[in-house]
Amino acid sequence: MPRFALYLALGAALLSCASPAAPVAPAALANATPLAPPAWFASVYAGMEQCSGLKGDFARIRWYHVAGSQVRAPESGGFAAAGTYPGLHTIVIAHFYAKDTFVVRHEVMHDLADVTSHPQEWFDGRCGDLMP
Repeated sequence: MPRFALYLALGAALLSCASPAAPVAPAALANATPLAPPAWFASVYAGMEQCSGLKGDFARIRWYHVAGSQVRAPESGGFAAAGTYPGLHTIVIAHFYAKDTFVVRHEVMHDLADVTSHPQEWFDGRCGDLMP
């Protein structure tokens, strides 16, 4: 009987880890707080949809910000002004850049194009130069 309980507990643990409703939090969220996106973020999003031809859902994005001028981004080598996790529809922006249209446009394109890289088509093409 103890072996059955062990298998049952192991199965429950495996199922909870695979749950898409409970994704692993990116490192960038360690010191982040939720950010209610200002109305102009929605305008930027709509503009990026129009110029790119991509369609998304602004309401699905979870916005966060961190104090200072850098977001922890170990997956890109250390720190950045912002970070986007397209699969999670999560954008984290450093407070210093939270009013920077360029940074917001760049991160929105990551979400719309569903990429963490910077394909030329999306970052130096249809919507202009989105690379720093």
